[in-house]
Amino acid sequence: MLNKRHVIGGMAVLIWVLSAVPAAAGTFEPRGRASLLLDATSGQILYQQNGQVTNYPASTTKLLTALVAVEHGKLDQKIKISEKAIDKAPDSSSCYLNLGEEQPLEYLLYGLLLPSGNDCADAIAEGVTGGNPAQFVTWMNETAKRIGATGSHFVNPSGLHHPDHYTTALDLALIAREAIANPVVRRIAGAKEFNWPGKSFSATGEKINDVYYNHNQMLFYYDGIVAGKTGYTEEAGLTLVNAAQRNGQLLVGVVMGEPFQSTQYEDMENLLDMGFSDFERKVAVAKGTESGSVAVSGGVNESVMAVTGGEFWVSAPKGAAPRVTVKPVLNDTTAPVEQGQPLGTLEVREGDRLLGTVPLLAKESVDVKAAATAKVLSIALTVLKWVAGILLGLFAVRTIVKTTRRIRRGYRKRSGGFRSSTNRSRTSSITMYRTRD
Repeated sequence: MLNKRHVIGGMAVLIWVLSAVPAAAGTFEPRGRASLLLDATSGQILYQQNGQVTNYPASTTKLLTALVAVEHGKLDQKIKISEKAIDKAPDSSSCYLNLGEEQPLEYLLYGLLLPSGNDCADAIAEGVTGGNPAQFVTWMNETAKRIGATGSHFVNPSGLHHPDHYTTALDLALIAREAIANPVVRRIAGAKEFNWPGKSFSATGEKINDVYYNHNQMLFYYDGIVAGKTGYTEEAGLTLVNAAQRNGQLLVGVVMGEPFQSTQYEDMENLLDMGFSDFERKVAVAKGTESGSVAVSGGVNESVMAVTGGEFWVSAPKGAAPRVTVKPVLNDTTAPVEQGQPLGTLEVREGDRLLGTVPLLAKESVDVKAAATAKVLSIALTVLKWVAGILLGLFAVRTIVKTTRRIRRGYRKRSGGFRSSTNRSRTSSITMYRTRD
């Protein structure tokens, strides 16, 4: 039999859709204990109501469970179902796993995120750790802190109530943001249904349904829903996380402690509508923007300009400037500096919250002074060598020319001497002849 938390098939979705009349975004008044809207790309908080107040997450915990399982396990690994995994309270959400059966992790993840099986949660924690679920919970808390969910603490993988198992709307949004960034978690948490081979959604074991449907009703009607997770315990109330994307804008909405299922979905729809209608994507930091200079020791230039090596997009109210600040964090450096060399980061902040960073790179190269002097000397020496070569060449040519001229003059002198001697002989002969006359 199905308990009151199991909603299967399109009929229940259709009934809810026809009865829900969302309020306009401008008159949005959430009815739960907390709500928050996050830009999943930049990490900006676009709206919050008690966003950092402690609340119980219930089964929305399972987004973190899935993320940890995918990071530490393998989808095709077989997990044997233990008695501890199937021993749950009578009204606990279940996939009705059987003692001793073996299921691949991937199937258990579908059972975890669509029908919200608590038995799947415990089986995953045992199987991925080799029988040490306490280690799995440690991983959950470590992962939460790594992604910035510092106001949270988890004691189990299912979300069943415990006073020390808590989070905030902001932390839950950050967890969902990280979860949907994982392609496996995003695919499974965004699936509308799953036909589990050999399984049936039945407490008594008879095959009454071949398909496990996702409890997240907005997947069936709201345009742009990417993935999400529902949750409920008496202490937590109704809790819902959804990620939606339109025109490149990816938003994560969280509502916690809702009194009724109708208000749970109405408030979520209004949150997302407000984000898509009132905000637009803008470039807060453009690539190649000059962002300060860095002192360079021992360089031919005393400083070098730092430019952004990437861009940073944010959501901004339509017609208004982005509500973020930027601050360069630069460190002095020593020559030589190569063009494109990292010099620091440009921090993008929303109030005190660090949203992200953009690398700052050297706009141009800076040589070492000594190296620059040596380079100049090397160039000068090369020029001198060329000049010397040219001079030597000219000297050689001049020498050859002179030598050639000397040879020619010598030849002419010798030739002139022979002619002079002949003439003298002839003259003597004439003289002698004339004397005899």
